[in-house]
Amino acid sequence: MAIVSALGAALIPAPAGHATDGPNSSAVQEAAQAFDDAALRIDTSPATELARWTGPIYLAIAEHQGMEPHTGKVEAAVRMIAGIARVTVSRVNWGDTRANFIVRAGTVQEPGKSLCRSSVDWMDDGSMVRVEIVVNVTAPDRVTRCINHEVLHGFGFRGHPHGSFSVLSYRHPHQAQLTGIDRLMLEALYDPRLRAGMRAAEASAAACGILAEKLGTGPAEARTLCATRLVAARRHLAAMPPFLQPGYRDAGY
Repeated sequence: MAIVSALGAALIPAPAGHATDGPNSSAVQEAAQAFDDAALRIDTSPATELARWTGPIYLAIAEHQGMEPHTGKVEAAVRMIAGIARVTVSRVNWGDTRANFIVRAGTVQEPGKSLCRSSVDWMDDGSMVRVEIVVNVTAPDRVTRCINHEVLHGFGFRGHPHGSFSVLSYRHPHQAQLTGIDRLMLEALYDPRLRAGMRAAEASAAACGILAEKLGTGPAEARTLCATRLVAARRHLAAMPPFLQPGYRDAGY
């Protein structure tokens, strides 16, 4: 639980002009690593670029196969996350040709696939273009987590920050709602200082600076922390398997 306490303390804004100390530096490092794991990975492989929505979302939710009781939760989750990301959402009918964020129920197990999963599609410029989410409606006590977990994937978090207290982490399987780190990562991903298509190492360093600012770290300390992260990120990425190219990815939680 060290990660939770360090980030929790750092989420309290520092007084104006106050130079933050070591514990806050630790929180910045943890938040930056979580961002890298969630936004700059495609499952366990490195991504070539940052991906996020650059246009409006047209949300279509199936009105059959047991989805009816959960439609409100799905739309509320998409709109809440889109509100943080400042992405426009319009609800459209099932089958509407504009639909680019599609949610349906999972009721029958398919070989090799989870009943709770998402598929995302993005262009080589990092623009998200299509998301399909399957919600496991056969496990009512897991529906909320399934929705929030997969909708976050649908906003550009193609990996899992397992080292952090996040609804995207498998190490916290009972966490159903977005956590503080989830909101921080989302705010950073859609900050105007980042852009869709940014190369991974550049995006890592820029996100680190944004997160440091949000956590109240002084500018000089933030520059030192994030310069160190840029070097580490480049070395780490160079040692990883070949990059995955943009396209359609499918994974369950």
